Amino acid sequence: MNTIRTYTNALSFVSLFLVIGCQSPVEVDYDRSAVSQLQNYRSFTIEDRDTREGYGNIALSPIVDRRIAKAIQFNLEDKGFAYRKDAADFKVHFHTLTKEQTEVHDLSVGPPPFGRSPYFGDYSYSRILVDKYEEGTLVIDIIDIASNELVWRGAHVRRLQRKALNLEELQIVVDSVLLNFPPLSSSLLN
Repeated sequence: MNTIRTYTNALSFVSLFLVIGCQSPVEVDYDRSAVSQLQNYRSFTIEDRDTREGYGNIALSPIVDRRIAKAIQFNLEDKGFAYRKDAADFKVHFHTLTKEQTEVHDLSVGPPPFGRSPYFGDYSYSRILVDKYEEGTLVIDIIDIASNELVWRGAHVRRLQRKALNLEELQIVVDSVLLNFPPLSSSLLN
């Protein structure tokens, strides 16, 4: 009976971590007072790499940079926005951030019957694995051209792989970030 309770408690503990670990990798924030303005947008432009380099360092290779721009353009055109170099309603700025993350995994082996030392009595041992990896964040900003104000921002966080994502994989990431752009007006939510 006590063993069943122990397994039940352990299963509950693991389930809690699974629920906590299922957070969305996408975060969105926008100016609530500009929702009606966002609903009236019809055309966009994407800032070129040279313009974005003026804001800071760009960690992307030119190839990945072009893939992201193309994925953003496909997504917004599918939503009915027209791509224009000049005379657009809003501009899209994107950049990436990388950060080193560390995960510690304790693979403990508990008390007997797992081991017994003839000299020191019962023993257990612990094996700790340290996993260091790069975490990347893609940030997409929507800037109103008339006011030159940031009105919408979306970000996607994921563990970086050894190879760069291809266009189809980047399209999935960009689509997840831009899923709620433009946001619904509050009158549609009621």
